Amino acid sequence: MIGEITDEHTKKDIEDAIDLGLDAFALNINTLNEWATSTVDRLFNNADALGFHLFFSFDFGENNFGDTSEVTEYLKPFLTRPSYYLYAGQPLVSTFGGEQFPDSQIAQFKADVGGNILFIPGLYKNAPDANLFTSFPSYDGVFGWNAWPAQTVGPVITNASTTDDAIWAAAVAASPGKLRIAGLSPNFFKHYAGQNWYRRGEQNLEFRIPELLADAPDMIEIQTWNDAPESHYIGNIWDEPNAGNAEAKTWYEGFDHRGYQQVLKPLAKVWHACEAGPENTVPTNGGVVQGAFWHHVLTVEGDCSADPKGKPEPLFAEDAVSGVVLVAKGSAGLVAVVNNGERELGKMALEEGYNRFKFDGLGAGKVQLEVWDGSTMVAGGYSNQEVKTMSDVCNYNMQIVGFPG
Repeated sequence: MIGEITDEHTKKDIEDAIDLGLDAFALNINTLNEWATSTVDRLFNNADALGFHLFFSFDFGENNFGDTSEVTEYLKPFLTRPSYYLYAGQPLVSTFGGEQFPDSQIAQFKADVGGNILFIPGLYKNAPDANLFTSFPSYDGVFGWNAWPAQTVGPVITNASTTDDAIWAAAVAASPGKLRIAGLSPNFFKHYAGQNWYRRGEQNLEFRIPELLADAPDMIEIQTWNDAPESHYIGNIWDEPNAGNAEAKTWYEGFDHRGYQQVLKPLAKVWHACEAGPENTVPTNGGVVQGAFWHHVLTVEGDCSADPKGKPEPLFAEDAVSGVVLVAKGSAGLVAVVNNGERELGKMALEEGYNRFKFDGLGAGKVQLEVWDGSTMVAGGYSNQEVKTMSDVCNYNMQIVGFPG
């Protein structure tokens, strides 16, 4: 998400993304005001210098750009920047939304921009359509933006939108040469007065990772790096782009999500090596184990009646601790144990590669995960916030703990 971010912080974001193994940032921009375009300039200057890549994802959702022509002239100069992301030699241009624009307008936009761009919109408003490219032949592919279960979906064993993925895959298969981007994201919690919703994340990321490795879309887009108000961030959260959003700080301050990177860095490695499979998703830290776990800090039935916005309706959250433990090849006999307060919440024998878990019954107290090799603890992670049964804010953002830290 493009906010007003300093040069120092844009550079740090890019350095961290390179370390994580990402190929590019998708720059979601919804205005050409100076504060936004200045940030874009800083990002491109730092990306040029550091050897990273960027591409635009124009916000064509409601109340933002009203027409594709509004961004045509702005986009053109960036397409020849050294850091502009190319897929198979063509500049990639994406969107959030834009379903309202007819194919003729997309064709005109591509012609006006020139540069032989790949136009792959992020679609979210309508149900997936296997005949998409019959109606929109000017699309060069599709990005299915909905990487979470719908707000109305309750607890189920697998939560990733595999049905949507299959429909988008069928659309691409029916139109040779088209491309597919699949989304990968943790939970989705937003708590504004008119936007109070929760889309389940207790078992989303950890199911979706092996599913996408097996599914093998052309690209995977992580949603998001820094969208703090929507709770699905995995990177740095800086003060300056959120300075005018004191309300959102009530549910993201103190909730560092960079622990997800302990799982996403190994994912990036196997993705680039084309080594799909849970058994190959192993630690990249040189250790025996690596991973992350997550949980809410307010129980589902907890009292947050002091919050005038109240809880999301419906609230299909779970009192659970979920996570992923990656185990190095050749390691056997390890056991992961999750404790909550003074009790053991659950334990799991670990196998080489990718292990996911969810232990129900989360209650008041701190949460910790320890990995044991017999009587020797080989790694552990410890939450910095206790789970509560009462809060002034109905906060269902996730507390993320990466380990080793």
